[in-house]
Amino acid sequence: MQLFTGIFAVLLLAFPSLVLTESDISCYTPTGEEGICISAKQCPFVIDLLKQYNDKVPRIIQNQIRELACDGEEGVRFAICCPNTPKVILEEHVEPQSLSFIDPKGMEILDSVTPCGQRIPGAESLIVGSYGELTRKGEFPWMVLLKYETSGRPFLCGGSLITNRFVLTAAHCTTAPANIIGVRLGEHNLDTDNDCSTWLGYKTDCLPPYEEFGIEDIRPHPKFERHTNSYDIALIKLNQSVTFKPHIRPICLPIDKESKDIAFDQSFYIAGWGTTEKGMASHILLKAVVERQHLDVCRKYYNNATFTENHICAVNDRKQETCRGDSGGPLFFLNHFNKTISFVQYGVISFGGQSCGINENQPGVFASVLDMLPWITQNLY
Repeated sequence: MQLFTGIFAVLLLAFPSLVLTESDISCYTPTGEEGICISAKQCPFVIDLLKQYNDKVPRIIQNQIRELACDGEEGVRFAICCPNTPKVILEEHVEPQSLSFIDPKGMEILDSVTPCGQRIPGAESLIVGSYGELTRKGEFPWMVLLKYETSGRPFLCGGSLITNRFVLTAAHCTTAPANIIGVRLGEHNLDTDNDCSTWLGYKTDCLPPYEEFGIEDIRPHPKFERHTNSYDIALIKLNQSVTFKPHIRPICLPIDKESKDIAFDQSFYIAGWGTTEKGMASHILLKAVVERQHLDVCRKYYNNATFTENHICAVNDRKQETCRGDSGGPLFFLNHFNKTISFVQYGVISFGGQSCGINENQPGVFASVLDMLPWITQNLY
């Protein structure tokens, strides 16, 4: 029987107890659990594993299965001591190749997030400046602010809403000196409690209030390295489910064939409330357009940094780089997604662009969502 190659750190298995008949051979597992010595193909424990991992079970679990080998009836190939009440299989050391496994359950969660990548109708660009654009209210309703326990302005990083429970951000934002105490959704202008348009001195066309959520769990990528910013991606699980509204909606991730098809020199949006070219933090959500470049462009500019295929290098020739405070925000553009046209996220703002328009053509570096999509799917529940 061919067994396994895949992913997961902890797998909890619960099955109905097996019934021992007179013809069955009783046995005990290496952990002392009572079982029946039968073919692995007949063991509910193994059958469920194959379904769970789509026939790609991690090698460390394969080895644990092999440790269950027993002397079964004559002619039975690969007999194992099938536990009566399987408990927990724990991977103490997740193998690197396991991080490349797409979790079907996580993919199902992402696929069920509908609609995603849709903004409020009519929320197009308002003002084009020399270093970027002010966004209209509700233009990018997936934008998130991370709130920290610190003096002064508490919003030090950004992120994006990808499901009703999870925010995607940069791993270095979750390991900052200050503690993250919450996230804010549905924000546009930090200086106003109500985001409204005005006409002849009267407020019109107001968005619903922003909403803040607590944090249940923070999950940085296990291979994240602060000194190189490799695998600079993290998930934040909110303490309660988000109810999607016109100004609070998730962005799509590239989970289908059409959305994964992008040009190498693709242009993307970036967005955030980061520091402007005047050295002050923006109170209104800003956006800019950057174009993907070869990694050698970033290698030349940041000669002390290490770059791998989990990085995206992008630059704007109008000085619209990402700035301080934009870290963790999305790199995204309009693409085909599930037979619609939606905004799809392809990167997470990692580092670079700290000049905020002072130095022309300073590239920004982004963590690749496509490269780390398997890990994302493994951590959505």
